[in-house]
Amino acid sequence: MRGEAPVRMAPGRAWSAVMLLTLVGVVNIVDRALPGVLVEPIKHDLQLSDTAIGLINGFGFLLVYSLLGIPIARLSDRGAYGLVISSCLGLWSVMTLIGAAAQTGWQLALTRMGVALGEAGSTPGAHAFVARNFAPDRRAAALAVLTLSIPLSHLLSYLGGGLLGAAFGWRATFAFMGIFGLVLGPLVLLLLGRRQPPVAGVAPPVASRSLKPAFGLLRKPSFLLIMIATAFIGIGGYALNVFASAFLMRVHGLTLAQVSVQYGIAAGAAGIVSVLGAGIVADRLSRSDPRWILWVLTAMVALLAPCSFAAFRVAGAREAVLLLALGNVVGVAYLPPAIAAIQRLAPPDTRATASAFLLMFTAIAGGLGPLIAGQISDALEAELGPRALAVAMLVVPLTHMIAGLFYFLASLGFRHDMLAVE
Repeated sequence: MRGEAPVRMAPGRAWSAVMLLTLVGVVNIVDRALPGVLVEPIKHDLQLSDTAIGLINGFGFLLVYSLLGIPIARLSDRGAYGLVISSCLGLWSVMTLIGAAAQTGWQLALTRMGVALGEAGSTPGAHAFVARNFAPDRRAAALAVLTLSIPLSHLLSYLGGGLLGAAFGWRATFAFMGIFGLVLGPLVLLLLGRRQPPVAGVAPPVASRSLKPAFGLLRKPSFLLIMIATAFIGIGGYALNVFASAFLMRVHGLTLAQVSVQYGIAAGAAGIVSVLGAGIVADRLSRSDPRWILWVLTAMVALLAPCSFAAFRVAGAREAVLLLALGNVVGVAYLPPAIAAIQRLAPPDTRATASAFLLMFTAIAGGLGPLIAGQISDALEAELGPRALAVAMLVVPLTHMIAGLFYFLASLGFRHDMLAVE
């Protein structure tokens, strides 16, 4: 078994970097989530259909995100975490700022593709930084803190973005987020530095430019099954991200401000607890058997997918908000165990790329989620009215249950594949 490379950054500084990267992740996901939170005012202002919304916020955005994630991640695998992440942050912040001036759906779509280009390189670099600076049995906890950016962003995008949008409009909200991201970029470069030195025993940076070792990961059955499972998580998760606000407003008659407060708090609180819980539980159980990382994911999906199904069938607004928040946990808390699992399958010089693969599979498949939901909603609107979106959103629990099955299948060969790395 190959030993882990020694930690290159002092623990205190490494944890400080994780906290800052968590804030960067919040900005990343808030920028990504805002068009979903503000979907109704954007739709009416730019006169868009649900299918167009699904294309702009889902398929078009995620196509760019997925295709460019791997080549940018290879730069991070050469140790340039700070340089890559700060540059990406600056790019997507500028594009968010430009998006505030969009006058047509096509203009908004182009700026969202620019946002996707920037965001494609940030998360894999952060994951690789954690893998580089934390021991294997401490990674899921550090990744859980990093993944707190998702529930925190739900809270902030709904409470902050939703209330700002209700008060000042969606354009002012986009502009604010763009400016904030531009201010944050230099701090990332200062704390992480331009790059970390090469790890002992790993090929020098010039050799790591090749994509062959990265694509070799796909020959591991458990790695490929985790990719497939996460792709199904993405289909349901991105559909929920794009249309949750619209669903609560159309079907249950809530205002944007009400959705922002009620769903924002519920989804944020449930997400924070579940992300930390999933990371801690996966770390502790995997010390006796690494397959527990994937069994935790299987159990979580089995418990929470029924909540997601019920959320789109109940009549009461409060019940729908609560059940929707619980169902949303699957699309948030899966990340710490899933990332920890693939980092155990990847050699040190391909870890950012391994995360980029995870995000690529999630994004390519996830882009179909909003598009499929939007098309079903448009097709059924004449017959069902606002309830058409509720029917369309049943794609969420269905895809999550399929994901749970593939996570379990991945656990069957996980220990064998992992032994070839560590």
